Amino acid sequence: MKKLFFIAATLLFFNNAASASDSHITLQVDGLVCPFCEYNIEKKVGSLEGISDVKANLENGTVSLILAEGATLPEANIRQAITDAGFTLKSIDQQK
Repeated sequence: MKKLFFIAATLLFFNNAASASDSHITLQVDGLVCPFCEYNIEKKVGSLEGISDVKANLENGTVSLILAEGATLPEANIRQAITDAGFTLKSIDQQK
């Protein structure tokens, strides 16, 4: 039983360590006005290679991205996806 607990605790530790190294990107976007806008931009940006999660927020006009571990995403690709979705990108803030 102790062995099983040790294995489970070790797996949880390494899983959390991997998540901590994911990159977070916050986009400030003009034009988010309705739930369909949220859906549209989440679908378009979420289709980019290397994105593990995307969430749009109507209230503050932001889109939060989480990159998969080790993934890189050129700023030009982000800008193009936002433009293709019909929105205007105001700023990009990337945090590790």
